[in-house]
Amino acid sequence: MKRIIFTIILLNLAYLINAQEKTLKELVAEGNKAYVEFVDVKKNIPEAQNAINTALTREEWNRWTLVEKKELADFILKVSVEKKGVNLLSMASDGARTRVITEVCNLKGQSLWKSKRYQGNASIFTGFAALDDAMRKMVRRALGDELLKKCGEKKK
Repeated sequence: MKRIIFTIILLNLAYLINAQEKTLKELVAEGNKAYVEFVDVKKNIPEAQNAINTALTREEWNRWTLVEKKELADFILKVSVEKKGVNLLSMASDGARTRVITEVCNLKGQSLWKSKRYQGNASIFTGFAALDDAMRKMVRRALGDELLKKCGEKKK
C-alpha cells in the first residue's frame, strides 16, 4: 500500500514539473509579448532600463514584443541589475562591474525560471562599459544558452 501511495505521489509530482516546463516553453515562444520588470538593486543605475529594452530588441535577440503594461503581456521578464564598484576609466555611471539576473514569471508573479548571475566588466575589451557587457551576457548566456536550452530550443 505504501508503494502505491508513493508511486502516485511521484507521478503527480512528475506531471506538475512537466506541466510547468510546458508552460514556460509556451510563454517564452517567439512572437509572444513580454513585460519587462526592471529591478535596480541598489537604485544607482537608472539607465539600465533603456539598456535592457535595447538589448532585447536588437537583431541578436528580438524574440518577443515588449509591451508597456502587464495586462497586455504573455509573461513577465524580471531583470535585476546591480552596479558594483566605481569605473575610474570612463565617465559612464555604470560602475566597474554590473551584475544581472534574469527571471521569467507568469502574470501572477510566480517564478518559472531564473538565470545564473552574470557580471559585466568595465575593461578595454568591453569599451569600459560594464552595463553593455552585462546586457550582452544577459542575451547570449542567460536567455540564449540557459533559457532556450531549458525549453529545448536552439539559438538562432
